[in-house]
Amino acid sequence: MSITAAIIAKDLRELRRDRRVVVMALLVLALALTALVTAYARISAYEADRAATIVADRVTWEGQGERNPHSAAHFSKWAFKPLTAQAVLDPGITAFAGSAVWMEAHNRNPAVARPIDDQTVILPSGDFSLAWVLQVLMPLLVAVIAASSVARERERGTLRLMLASGARSEALVKAKLASVGVVTLALGGAVSVIGAVAAAGAGPFDPVRLGLWMLAYGGFLSVVAAVAVAVSLRARSSGQALMILAGLWLFAVVLTPRAAASVAEAAAPTPTAERFWADVAAAKAAYPSPFADGMEAFGAKVMAQYGVNRLEDLPVSFGGLQLEEDERLGNLVYDRQFSALFAIYEQQRAALRWANLASPLPALQNISMALSGTDMPHQIAFQQQAERRRRAVVTQLNTDLIRNGAGADFDYLAKPGLWAEVEDFAFEPPSLGETLASLWADALILLAWLAGAMVLALRSARRLNEAG
Repeated sequence: MSITAAIIAKDLRELRRDRRVVVMALLVLALALTALVTAYARISAYEADRAATIVADRVTWEGQGERNPHSAAHFSKWAFKPLTAQAVLDPGITAFAGSAVWMEAHNRNPAVARPIDDQTVILPSGDFSLAWVLQVLMPLLVAVIAASSVARERERGTLRLMLASGARSEALVKAKLASVGVVTLALGGAVSVIGAVAAAGAGPFDPVRLGLWMLAYGGFLSVVAAVAVAVSLRARSSGQALMILAGLWLFAVVLTPRAAASVAEAAAPTPTAERFWADVAAAKAAYPSPFADGMEAFGAKVMAQYGVNRLEDLPVSFGGLQLEEDERLGNLVYDRQFSALFAIYEQQRAALRWANLASPLPALQNISMALSGTDMPHQIAFQQQAERRRRAVVTQLNTDLIRNGAGADFDYLAKPGLWAEVEDFAFEPPSLGETLASLWADALILLAWLAGAMVLALRSARRLNEAG
């Protein structure tokens, strides 16, 4: 144990004296801090704008005066997606996903107002964030730290001396893993703690989610450290180890995620917007409209329901009933078409998991985005909840027309008090349990990578016996 502790102390002292490592570590910390400040400012500005827009939308909505309820349903309201405090850690797909949905009658509108449309500079590997620093830059720093952990000892001849002094090869490898791991986790921990402070300042956050987020990155960086030490154990020189690790970084961190995204899109192609909405229109046209070809049958059904022989004798607004029936038929189409679209997204996520055979990064990215509330399931939850609110608002307005517009139909004007009764949209993000239920496969993949990397490093200990 004394020899192992001495090796760890020696490695840490050498790393502290290595100006390359110190400069790279300071650069990573500076970039992480910059990313957090940028994200904090962006989220704070977004949330301030969202709050102000909700107030303005409410004022406009309640200021309509006397109006036909269905005209108000077309005038409509907006649903705005909030950003969680932990979005400062990983923006995920936020820049590419719409943040507002117009909830109007008859139409299920897509989410609009994508932040990416306003950006002038886009990083080729992802949005500049703390997650980007930990996923892209930290593995490169670990490669520099670990490349010479064993290979340089072999070059200097000190490896033979360590083994001759009584240090077992397995214990020496564990010491090297510990020294690289201490530095890696210390840097990653410092960055994560800064991120936690930023998240706390951005608003209410879930400490359990934050803890799991940090644990996932700890596991990922442990995989990187173990693989890097294994390469250093097998390389003939520190230069060769660094070259191999740089190639692995390029393959696993830069190329694999991009290639996986292309493969996932090819495996489950997303329909174009034009094709999707054309299919929606065709499906809606296939239903008998209560305003056109299906009007006679619908009218007969309504008269039978109310026990009258003429539409004029109905105690309710026939126009309001037509509108509600049209909404019902349209909702059937929207449910089917959007369910198929969301199923394609899920198929793409499943296809992306195959990329974990080449790199643990896709699994980490899924976990990171999910725990930050910025992945596709959270975006789908927002759109689904906005649609439910749209239907509730339209039904509320149609019901007022049905009850109070008998004989007047579209000439009926509701009192302004009706608008005050319509509630604003409030997003309820998926619970932690729901989020974790969708991440079990990614968590198992990351654990499998960690176990495999540790086994690889420990089995590489036999290479030490060939030293000299």
